[in-house]
Amino acid sequence: MTDTPVMNERTRWAGTAGFVARAVLLAAVLLPASWSALSDSGIDAWWLWTLRAALVVLHAAPFPPLVTRAPLAAFAVGSAAMLALVTGPDLGGPMAAQAGDAFAPVLLPSSLVWFVLLYVVASRTRSPWPSAALAVGAVGGALTVMRLWDATDYAVPLSGEWGWRLFVGAAVLGGTLAAWALGRYRAARLAWADALAQRAAAHERRRIAREMHDVVAHSLAVVVAQAEGGRLAVAAQPQRAPEILDTIAVTGREALDQMRGLLGVLREEEDCGSGPDVDDLPTAPQPGLADLPALVERVRSAGTPVDLETRGTPRRLAPATELAAYRMVQESLTNVVKHAGPGSSARVELDWSDGLVVDVSDDGSGAASGGSGSSSPTTGRGLRGMRDRLQSVGGELAVGARPGGGWHNRARIPT
Repeated sequence: MTDTPVMNERTRWAGTAGFVARAVLLAAVLLPASWSALSDSGIDAWWLWTLRAALVVLHAAPFPPLVTRAPLAAFAVGSAAMLALVTGPDLGGPMAAQAGDAFAPVLLPSSLVWFVLLYVVASRTRSPWPSAALAVGAVGGALTVMRLWDATDYAVPLSGEWGWRLFVGAAVLGGTLAAWALGRYRAARLAWADALAQRAAAHERRRIAREMHDVVAHSLAVVVAQAEGGRLAVAAQPQRAPEILDTIAVTGREALDQMRGLLGVLREEEDCGSGPDVDDLPTAPQPGLADLPALVERVRSAGTPVDLETRGTPRRLAPATELAAYRMVQESLTNVVKHAGPGSSARVELDWSDGLVVDVSDDGSGAASGGSGSSSPTTGRGLRGMRDRLQSVGGELAVGARPGGGWHNRARIPT
């Protein structure tokens, strides 16, 4: 099922609120120190306002709607702002005194915002843009290292010329790769979750298709058999007309109830309240082994004799297992009605002595009675549906022609 508009709206607002909170936090923590360092730096007015504009652009880029609707544009303007910080003149003032020497504007705390923009591009865009963003980061990292190559008087953990260079290179490379890798990891997780959702949806569609096939094929086979047989029977025995019509009506009504239950699975939440009578539609429970006598009786009323025999002591099974067994019998009897030929009969046996063995056989002359009219009994949609359904509950299906004529389907289901 798809998300409702209300859920989508809430998710969208929650995501936007997260971006706003992150951008506000970055601005509150990083911008005051960076702005103060620029104001006390002593550089000329042109560069002062240029770098101030770069800080404003850099902190504005993570705010919605720019970063949410156009992450590439946010990354581009953020990278342009970082270029201004890389090429700007060294800053003096109190912060420079604390650092040990005048420093490049790229070392301002606000530069950390760029890593957030790189993360957003890596996580929210498709190929080739994440790789292009990483390439931009590599070029920017190289320019930053070149800009800071000879700045050796700063108070850093590693002393000496090459110690400083190693520290700068590791910090720039590590920050760039970490932000990009985290973004790609998030994108991979979202893609994986989406693939799982699509697989689950496809599985549900196949399940509903099998259910619809079983319901429609069986019901129509019984209705057609009743209609064709009733046309001949009523001419000779008019009193049987109500009985035949009642069977057709009951079969159609039960099929309608089951189809309504299946279609209810597909009904989205907003559709449940879209009409005055949608919530009042009745839905029938999924059938089980207790419904086999009624199923057999319907087939009998369609003109095909069917014997139902149970051996051993029946046990309660999971609803999915009982449904699989019921649908196997239903599909098998449907094929008997459609393909076994006139004058044929069927037998349904349930053996509980070792798990549950369900055997449905007929003595008809139709060689394709197990294959929905195909010359190969293993290629019909009905048999594929039976096999898939039984395998989903740990069972197995064996089909084949009987030595004395006819066909049999045998299912073995663990209990």
